[in-house]
Amino acid sequence: MMKTNIKLEEMSQTDMIDYLKESVQPESGAIPAFLLGDPKVYDIEHKKVFLKTWLFIGHESEIPNKNDFITRAIAGYSVIITRGADGEIRGLYNMCTHRGMKLCRADAGNKSSFTCPYHGFNFKNTGDCIGVPLQKDLYGEGFDKSGLGLHKIRIESYKGLMFGTWNDEAEPLVDFLGDFKWYLDILAGRAQMEVIGPPQRFIIQSNWKIGADNFVGDSYHTMVTHGSIVKLGMVPSATYSKKGYQIYTKNGHGLNLGTPNPDFAFPEELKEEYKSNLTEEQYDVLFNLKNMIGNIFPNLSFLISHTKVKGQLISNTSVRLWRPVDVDKMEVITWFLVEKNASDDWKRRSRESFILTFSPSGIFEQDDTEVFTDITAAAAGPMPLVKGLTYNYTMGLHRKPVADFIGPGVVFDDKFTEANQRNFYRYWLDLMTS
Repeated sequence: MMKTNIKLEEMSQTDMIDYLKESVQPESGAIPAFLLGDPKVYDIEHKKVFLKTWLFIGHESEIPNKNDFITRAIAGYSVIITRGADGEIRGLYNMCTHRGMKLCRADAGNKSSFTCPYHGFNFKNTGDCIGVPLQKDLYGEGFDKSGLGLHKIRIESYKGLMFGTWNDEAEPLVDFLGDFKWYLDILAGRAQMEVIGPPQRFIIQSNWKIGADNFVGDSYHTMVTHGSIVKLGMVPSATYSKKGYQIYTKNGHGLNLGTPNPDFAFPEELKEEYKSNLTEEQYDVLFNLKNMIGNIFPNLSFLISHTKVKGQLISNTSVRLWRPVDVDKMEVITWFLVEKNASDDWKRRSRESFILTFSPSGIFEQDDTEVFTDITAAAAGPMPLVKGLTYNYTMGLHRKPVADFIGPGVVFDDKFTEANQRNFYRYWLDLMTS
């Protein structure tokens, strides 16, 4: 247990960064509780994590047509994501350059231009300013609109997953994802995928890191938190979640890969499409996949799971964002993904499988939400920092990774370890103290 000698009311952000260097010790499995409840930590995260890294914003299938758009938040700032008449996807800061009014207040739609509801300045969906009311009379003949274009945000995609960043110097998305792309191919690139319906959105009184921590590597909680699924006959035993692999790569990414699965949980008629999009090794993983749950740093989690729907094993695929709203509040945004070329019946049953498990009313979702809120409440206020309360992340420290797994990354041969959480916090700490 570590205690700080700095008076809380006197602690600056610089002091806090220095204290993070001292107190956060991923290598030995010591993670302080105040990380989940301290407002100064939250403010530093906004500057050093969320304004610097790539953040998920949606799936390309949400804007399939020319002039389609969606509005999303990147690090708390509203952004218009639009597909132009040229087919190019662009990100535009949702702020009129005349007086800063929010330009677009719709969640989604189809528009070739956006008109400010304050003074009527008009902007093409490329960002160019194309109209100023009473321009000649109020600004004169020589007024130049070219300097009034909307601010553009870097947008890059991988397998249809769109990411944005405010950091013009951020490494390319493919480099940020690195070896983790191998697993994202199975998640989002195994077939042509599409989002069905608008994303689900709900608020949890929880720090965002708890969601990321849970998905990046915590299968251990399944046998207790989700113990009811054994009684319901949904899984054979409380320890079913142990079998498989835990894997992490650089930049804080990690996943748990559940295998083997006695039945193929994906559409049989799409096997050739899977084989054409995946390597032989990736297809072997998909063929034997029981579940795949992970997190792309910082806050994009994903899940491939399955349940029996009307006697047939049906997979469901989803991605979810733990969007910080405050130190003790996050918005959870969940997208349901499905193979575009699957039958309508398969899509319907896959959605039923998703709703049963990881929707706001799902069995697993409600279990986790209760845990997330209680952890956050216990970490609130000055006491965890003053008393130096520390979480134990030492599970699996004694274990060595295996060398014979067919995929990349640092791999352990079952899912009950905390190597991925230590990797997550190691990268988090690097960003916070850089």
